[in-house]
Amino acid sequence: MVSAGDAYVLLLQSDGLAVAYGEDVEGRCNIPELRDGLAYTEASAGGKHSVLLRSDGHAVAVGRNAEGQCNIPPLEDGTRYVHVCAGENHTVLLRSDRRVVACGENGSGQCNMSGIDGEVSYAQISAQQFHTVLLRSDGTAVACGQNFTGECNIPALDDGLLYTQVSAGACHTVLLRSDGNVVACGSKAHGRCNIPALPAGMAYTQVSAGWSHTVLLRSDGSAVAFGLDQHGQCRIPPLDEGVTYIDISAGGRQTVLLRSDGHVVACGLIGAGQEDIPSLTGAGEQDTPSPEHGLSYVGDLTAARNFVLQLQVVCQDDLATLMCSTLAGEEQLCLKVPLSDPAWDLHRLIASKLTANRQRLRLVLPHGQMLADFCRAHPAATAGDLFNPSKGTWS
Repeated sequence: MVSAGDAYVLLLQSDGLAVAYGEDVEGRCNIPELRDGLAYTEASAGGKHSVLLRSDGHAVAVGRNAEGQCNIPPLEDGTRYVHVCAGENHTVLLRSDRRVVACGENGSGQCNMSGIDGEVSYAQISAQQFHTVLLRSDGTAVACGQNFTGECNIPALDDGLLYTQVSAGACHTVLLRSDGNVVACGSKAHGRCNIPALPAGMAYTQVSAGWSHTVLLRSDGSAVAFGLDQHGQCRIPPLDEGVTYIDISAGGRQTVLLRSDGHVVACGLIGAGQEDIPSLTGAGEQDTPSPEHGLSYVGDLTAARNFVLQLQVVCQDDLATLMCSTLAGEEQLCLKVPLSDPAWDLHRLIASKLTANRQRLRLVLPHGQMLADFCRAHPAATAGDLFNPSKGTWS
């Protein structure tokens, strides 16, 4: 996955490691080393701190801690963290019981989760400078914190529609609906809320709000950006033939995009301390470092027209369980794979590529092996099936 912060970027590699490029302010780029057998499954770049989720369900944070944004709340027995998000000076975390906790600056009420209906579970979180947006399991969204420009005034949904993703910007909020359209609220300065009309037959599949600009991913694998373009953050690099964008992140003054070939490109202001990043290749355009040989950068969510899927890997005893579910927790696929099988390792599972449309779902390991390919209406694999990657058979 890719996550753009304030003049720096975090990238998650297919070997389970995370790397950071840009200005290393207050140690926010000092990624903690992992114990054997662990991997990073998510990374979030904030203002001056970084938050990372490990495969054991624990979260770590590095960087500025003046407001307590790196003081990760302890987990209750039997729970894990499943999603993390770093704001400007606060951190928001989603637990496996679908409750949300937060730490750090709360001057605008951005950490006031107690004021939100406690009877509803949550599916996704997004935090920026002074407000937090939460996607609920019923497809509605709520926000708390600063509301000077209406960034917490979530638009009402038409009958039959759901929100499938939310993204908090500095003074605006962007939301993806289940019909593939996007709505926004908050500051309209620089046109950051002016959602482009979609070509016929196309849908938006991912949204990301930066400080003063917005980036959207479309169903054809292209991306559009609009809003403040002072540093070239809205100048999306052109794609090579046969390559698409699969993950996007709008930061403070930059945009970072993950391509389907595992490479990452960026436009806008990445920041100093980027000696490993090649020089500009065009107006406002940069190539980030290629991953080490045999590795790729990986995304974390797969969006289709009417549903968004997430992939989790849980290891227990000698089995790794891959759980593919919607953000609302509806299981689409559950596979169990023996860790003793020599055909792959844990890092390959963490880096599995998940693709989906309304009919099919495919799960592919980094080296190209198909782990699952089935029609959603008539799955070839059912929950709990044991897959033998060496033989390519189910049992």
